[in-house]
Amino acid sequence: MKHLKERQEYIDLYDKLTINDCRWRENFHKNSKPSEELEKKVGEKFYRGVTEVSLHYDLLYATVRWWENKEQRISEWIARDTKKDEFYENAQAPQLIRCLKCQSLTTENDKIFMDGFGDKSDRILFMYDCPNECVPHRAFYDNGEEYKTKPNLCVKCQGVLERNSERIEGKKIVITETCKNCGHIETDEMELNKKEEAPDPDYEKDRERFCLSGELLRKNLEEKSNLESIAKFMDGIKEKEKHKAEYDKVKELKKLTIPQLKQHIIETLKDGAYSNLIFEQPRMETTVSIGFTLEDATTQNEYDSRTKLARILKKSLEDTNWRLMSEGINYRLGVLSGRLRIYEKEKDLLQLAKQALKKDLQS
Repeated sequence: MKHLKERQEYIDLYDKLTINDCRWRENFHKNSKPSEELEKKVGEKFYRGVTEVSLHYDLLYATVRWWENKEQRISEWIARDTKKDEFYENAQAPQLIRCLKCQSLTTENDKIFMDGFGDKSDRILFMYDCPNECVPHRAFYDNGEEYKTKPNLCVKCQGVLERNSERIEGKKIVITETCKNCGHIETDEMELNKKEEAPDPDYEKDRERFCLSGELLRKNLEEKSNLESIAKFMDGIKEKEKHKAEYDKVKELKKLTIPQLKQHIIETLKDGAYSNLIFEQPRMETTVSIGFTLEDATTQNEYDSRTKLARILKKSLEDTNWRLMSEGINYRLGVLSGRLRIYEKEKDLLQLAKQALKKDLQS
């Protein structure tokens, strides 16, 4: 049993699924009809125009999506069938299976791949024959579990049905099941010849339309990209309208360079009792920051000294894009140190703006 097929067969299958989906979409839009109330309001001509536009964009996104997923899906199918073939070839048949009638060792004569469904795993069923031609035959799965047939029961009396089958001129098999208890008979027919699909005159034409390649692929990708850019632009406008107060506040923030920041801090502290202000080399990392030290000769109280400087710096930096870092101010022997960081990204600046607006409402 071989599951793995030529790659073209997988391509043909995927293209068929693509065509069927796109045909369904096309028929859905073309066959849609407005309600009487809507037709009176907008008119049949206007409704058809809207329908054509809806169809165009539905097919645009559908065909691109089918194209985007094609290689991955085909690779998944190939990997799945390769795994099935490897499992079939490598499965080990249970050994030392004896006939239930004569106790002779049976011999394996065939194996069947059993597809798993739902949460069930694939399995291999091994068939065994008795050398003395005893019946019934036995069958075991690859994990050693014996296959047990469940009796067919009569729908009328729940008696056991006896099955007989008859092949008719190589065209079909007629299966007859007779109840041993009440005599009820059920019949079923199974066609042997697979019916060929009727020719589809539009298949290749639709394959060119829906299974994207070449110039049509380029055009659809370009149109989709343009639409997404427009949508992103419009979303940005809506976002700014929704949070206009925050964006206006961001515009008001002073965006200070490092030299400007240093001058700003010097001006802030010039009238205080601080001396020997020294800035470290800036850390030009993902988040830019700069450390500083200064001396405070006015107090010997560590808590008061740290708290006072932190309050001064926070107030001074409120209308800028710089903030005192979360570790705050350190104090030792009259020397204070800390670190300032910049907010550059739009989302971070918006966060500062929200905090400022919240403080304005509370004050």
